[in-house]
Amino acid sequence: MIKEIFILRSIGCLGIVLLHSIHIALTTVPIREMGELAAITFDSVQMILYYGTPMFIFISEFLISYSYRNRELPDNFLRKRFKFIMIPFIIMAVFYSLPYILEGPNSWFIKVSMNLLIGDYHGYFILIIFQFYIFHLLFHSYLKKASPKILLPAAFLINMAYLTTFNFTEPPAALPYSTYIWERFYWVPLFGWIFYFMLGYYSGLYYESFMRALKKYRYMIVAGPLLTSILLLYFYHSGFLTVHSSKRTDIIIHTAVFSLFLFYVTSHLKYPPKVLEFISRYSFGIYLLHYFYIFLADFIFRQYPLDIGVTYILLLFIFSLLSSIGTVFLLNKWKHGYLLIGKIGAPYVPPASAGNDHKSTSL
Repeated sequence: MIKEIFILRSIGCLGIVLLHSIHIALTTVPIREMGELAAITFDSVQMILYYGTPMFIFISEFLISYSYRNRELPDNFLRKRFKFIMIPFIIMAVFYSLPYILEGPNSWFIKVSMNLLIGDYHGYFILIIFQFYIFHLLFHSYLKKASPKILLPAAFLINMAYLTTFNFTEPPAALPYSTYIWERFYWVPLFGWIFYFMLGYYSGLYYESFMRALKKYRYMIVAGPLLTSILLLYFYHSGFLTVHSSKRTDIIIHTAVFSLFLFYVTSHLKYPPKVLEFISRYSFGIYLLHYFYIFLADFIFRQYPLDIGVTYILLLFIFSLLSSIGTVFLLNKWKHGYLLIGKIGAPYVPPASAGNDHKSTSL
């Protein structure tokens, strides 16, 4: 098992929970209570944390590419992932649509259909991942023979062009549902994430070369996250690019640099820290459930508001994180609980103990 992946997955997961906690807190707590400087600071932190979702694309494909680089994909490759990933996505799509029942059966039917078919809730990420599972299944034999020196730049340009289109143009009036497509649906097609897939694929396929490259360019990699953070904050606060999501054009470079930085730094650790290994094992369930607990805490807070300022961010973060972990733990005590919320991942096993069969816990 690759210890660095445990750390990347946990850092990405914690980043997603924190940025959603910041988003809801900034929506609920007035600036006068939080303080203008604190609000701007946490808004900026939220912007930096948008690496989380695209990093999971990189992680997922890295593990698949690494695990099967010397063997064929099993016949149950898609079936296994449908069972452990797509079924929980379907369950959660229905779950997050339930409040719309209060608006009537038609509203609920529309919402649950949109959740299931086009990922109209934060679980949209799973639809993206499944596109790449199919893409890997269909094209891995070609990708293995192709040159990453050609495909990586090509994927980067496609990804940049795709996001630039939606970041810097207005929805065409003649296109049906163009506003929704420009604001939300463009998140789902794989073109907006193809570079992360290619980076993960070739990093896993050529793992040893990848690690040597990290050491060779270590100074650039260590400085990279600081530089990209400054750049994207400049673009954001200057008004040049005001999109507030992980689908910003500049997030492509930021995520790639941040992923390489974490990989390089954690490669010097003998074992992943226990707390990060633990979070990594629960990350899928945390991802699916944390927003529910953030909404629940925010609903209660709105009924009984307190003047706690930025502390509210910490409250949402801790409550949603611990509640999600507890729910995943309890549901997995039931033999079919994984169908609702996914399985708890396997613990880290040092390479000497893992043998030669590189089995992963990838989604």
